[in-house]
Amino acid sequence: MGNLPWSIPNFPKEEGERRHRAIRELMEFRGIDCLIIAGHEGNYGDRAGNFRYVSNYCMWYDDEYIVFPLEGEPLLFAFSSAHYDWAKRVCWIPLKISAFYTKLGYVSDIVNTVKERGYEEGTLGIVDMETMPAYIYAELLKKLPKATFVNAGDLLAQVRMIKSPAELKFVEKGGECADKGFEAIKATAKPGARDRDIWNAMESAMTAHGAEPPSFTLFATGPWPDKGINFPHGPVDRVLKQGDMVMDEITPCYGGYFIQLCRPISLGKPNDSFKKMFDVQVEMYDKTVELLRPGNIYGEINAEMREIAKKNGYDPVNAFSVQHIGLINIDRIPNRTVLKPGMTIVNHPWTEYPPGKTEVGGHIIGDTYIVTEGKPKCISKMPFELTIT
Repeated sequence: MGNLPWSIPNFPKEEGERRHRAIRELMEFRGIDCLIIAGHEGNYGDRAGNFRYVSNYCMWYDDEYIVFPLEGEPLLFAFSSAHYDWAKRVCWIPLKISAFYTKLGYVSDIVNTVKERGYEEGTLGIVDMETMPAYIYAELLKKLPKATFVNAGDLLAQVRMIKSPAELKFVEKGGECADKGFEAIKATAKPGARDRDIWNAMESAMTAHGAEPPSFTLFATGPWPDKGINFPHGPVDRVLKQGDMVMDEITPCYGGYFIQLCRPISLGKPNDSFKKMFDVQVEMYDKTVELLRPGNIYGEINAEMREIAKKNGYDPVNAFSVQHIGLINIDRIPNRTVLKPGMTIVNHPWTEYPPGKTEVGGHIIGDTYIVTEGKPKCISKMPFELTIT
């Protein structure tokens, strides 16, 4: 799984060949001559997801690009000699140093490569519009005026949706990291402990087990009033007290693959407001496990969650339970998507009170599942329960 002496998580070239074949099949079907793939470390690194999927390499600073033609070799443009030196150890595709301190150097290299491949007047797929900086896109439009530009982010999303056995090993390793994180929270979340120290124990445990720091983890401690607990960005200095709740959405990334785990902890007996929401979310969670089967429709599962929320007095408009996850933390897929083996789905119910109420809701419980031929596989080994200390 790793290349000595670094022992980093990466994939063999055969995995890259499989992905490239699948991408080109969809390119031809869509009439796309060449992809221009952007990547950067935004949103805890998931804005590099498509770039990483195609290249087996992830930058650690600034934006970088891949030109991926329907015919011929792709080419990756690295930010600097340091990036190039690292990328050549793991990358599946040829490399070139491009933009070091002159960002428009990317544009020149991309444009020249597109022209060399014969696609100056072709259809160019941008992967994707959410990731590519505006200055790059604007310059490409000016310098390739005869080309037709289309957003091709959905093309990569479709290819990435079904994970290979090699990818699923990374997903399961991410599950182990999340479990280590929760174990650390459980061991340190006591009255008198600092919120910040609990966070640090969690993050350290996951990193020690192989997760990429920092994780995209939401974490909050405090009493559960009618309005619920809002997640701050990162740890704070408050000291935990008896009666507090510890809420988490633990989201480590292993080798580029995100997973999520939600397990609440109550320092003492939880109040009735929390217990009501917890019980409703357990009902939603259990129903989702029942429905995570090949052939079922992604959006129809969330439709059933809205009905459960409605009958229990929660807002049916915003209720859901399933979210696709992978190299992108919230990997959006169409509601009419048919579930297939190899998909990775977070089952974490979301409930809110109806508009006009002062109470708010959110996620209380959750796990990442792999869709299989039969019963879905939960990648967490943590007991599915409310921990009361």
